[in-house]
Amino acid sequence: MRKIWGVAKTEFVGWITNPRVIILGILLIFIKTLAIDTLAARAEKFGDTMIIFEPFIAVGNSGALTLFMPLVFLVLLSDYPKLGGSSLFSVSRTGKKNWLCGQILFLIMAIVTFLAAIFAASMLFSNGHFGTEWSEAIRKYNAQFPDEARSFDSNLLPSNLYNQIPMMTALWQTSVLLAAYLLSLALIIYLLKILFGGSSGLAGAVLVMALGTVTTALYSPIKWAFPTANTIIWLHYTEILSEPIYPMWASFLYFGLLLTLLAAANFIALKKLRFTEEK
Repeated sequence: MRKIWGVAKTEFVGWITNPRVIILGILLIFIKTLAIDTLAARAEKFGDTMIIFEPFIAVGNSGALTLFMPLVFLVLLSDYPKLGGSSLFSVSRTGKKNWLCGQILFLIMAIVTFLAAIFAASMLFSNGHFGTEWSEAIRKYNAQFPDEARSFDSNLLPSNLYNQIPMMTALWQTSVLLAAYLLSLALIIYLLKILFGGSSGLAGAVLVMALGTVTTALYSPIKWAFPTANTIIWLHYTEILSEPIYPMWASFLYFGLLLTLLAAANFIALKKLRFTEEK
């Protein structure tokens, strides 16, 4: 376990101190402008304030932001896994299996840090108050301003979400599904880079994300075969009826199976990998 932690710690320190992480700050500014300030303005117009958790739930369920967030994370992860000479020294000390376990632990640490930064910024910028139920501004805004019911602003937190799911349930489900989505993309990067080298991993992850985004935008039933649709909670429900379109348990099962298969595929591919040159 000490060897695994050593690999994870080394990779995480290198990742968090990389100048490229400044891109995360740009993402936070984008999130503030597109989502948080918009929701705050709606709450002010309604005469109320947001619950501090609502912006993060909106960010995790926005079609636009669930595209940009993974893209930014993939950019931050584009240098990994490092398969050059420095990795050869690490693998010789830890062994291939411990090295990959350390890499997966690093990915989990990076994802938690990435989402924690977005969560903290969402609460900080919200100017809202603590609560465990959806705010009046979210639940009743469209009724008071029906002309705005179909606007982009209203779709940040659609009625499929707040009419069907308690806010705290939506909060933990959004967090877990986003983490599973990012981890699945990261494992795709690792698998393809181990097999083919170069930028094949990044290209493969972007392709999976693009197909998921397109099929979701087209409301195709095929969308449930991709991680994107399974990540967005409100897609599972209708606006009014309590019966889900697609059960939430199926999405959790989907990610459980997907992550297990990707992890297993990485370990199988690792057996044939040689760390003698940069891939």
